Amino acid sequence: MLKNAVDMFANVLLAAKCKLNEWAHDEKGEVNIIAIIIIIAIAIALAIIFRNNLKTLFDQIWTSIFGSVGQATQQY
Repeated sequence: MLKNAVDMFANVLLAAKCKLNEWAHDEKGEVNIIAIIIIIAIAIALAIIFRNNLKTLFDQIWTSIFGSVGQATQQY
């Protein structure tokens, strides 16, 4: 009975190892993943480089939106 359990466990491990090996060597979609990672890295680098300009831009947009809201609510 113990030998059957050990054999069954060994078969499960072997099947898992085969699936993992198959997944690791599967090349479908690999180029797309690399392209997405590169695009994300470029976007992060640009955000870091231009963070002061982006902060100023977002602050101006934020004040513009809430300044207009204040004027609109005062009229009514």
